[in-house]
Amino acid sequence: MTQRMLTALSAVFLTAVLAQPAQALSVSGSGAYNGKADIDGAGGAEAASSEYRLILNSRYFSAALKHTEYDFSGIDDPFDSLDHFAVDGRYDGSITSDLGFFTGLTWAAGFEDDIHLGDNYAVTPRAGLSWQFNPQVRFFFGGLAQFNEVDNQYLPILGVMLGREGDLGWSGSIAYPATKVTYRPAETYAFEGVFLTVRDLYQLADDSRILPEGYIYEESYGVSLGAIITPIDLLELRAGVQSYFDREYTFYNAGGHEVASYDVDPSVGFYGSVNFKF
Repeated sequence: MTQRMLTALSAVFLTAVLAQPAQALSVSGSGAYNGKADIDGAGGAEAASSEYRLILNSRYFSAALKHTEYDFSGIDDPFDSLDHFAVDGRYDGSITSDLGFFTGLTWAAGFEDDIHLGDNYAVTPRAGLSWQFNPQVRFFFGGLAQFNEVDNQYLPILGVMLGREGDLGWSGSIAYPATKVTYRPAETYAFEGVFLTVRDLYQLADDSRILPEGYIYEESYGVSLGAIITPIDLLELRAGVQSYFDREYTFYNAGGHEVASYDVDPSVGFYGSVNFKF
């Protein structure tokens, strides 16, 4: 079941460890809306969602909470909302002037109402090396493993970083699992494009009417385009449009066996965030 369980928050944390400037501390809140889209094989049913995130991020530690509310039409609601919480610790350093290393560990849990630490967790250690090709280009490679109650998985970390997001001109991370490109024509504003990846596993409530203590796994891919406004060094505002395509929701019973899977048509939505940097 978990060959696809690298979460979107893991990608957020990986980006942080590779790009975070020394001694940086930030607190961000964001919201996003994904418009209604048909659920294939569900008799014309539709689904829309609203997502809210709160992230505390520093050089060596991060914590993130995501709350998603769903709006179903044409079917009885299988659930109203889902929550995902994660904490991450990390450390990076230099081996030589050009060669560096990074390590990290993430613990996460997704749930509807009830948290059972014995079977609702994902522990993800990671490690790798980075090579500073020149002042503006850095390659990184390594691997991660994810351990959970149902199954384990192992995935590569590969990519290249171009400059820093605050630099004028082009910058970004062209990589797996975190890909993002930014163009900054001036210090006070920039434009960004992100390849969105969602791979989140949630455990349903003990009294769920569809699958008590079962699981739902969301796998989605999309793109977003937006603007970044930095009126002062301590404040960053983001807003833009996004579209998810190739979305799938798979349901499992409490024993981890697949029960049903539904594809969801592409959706169009928008996002916005406020980020305070200290």
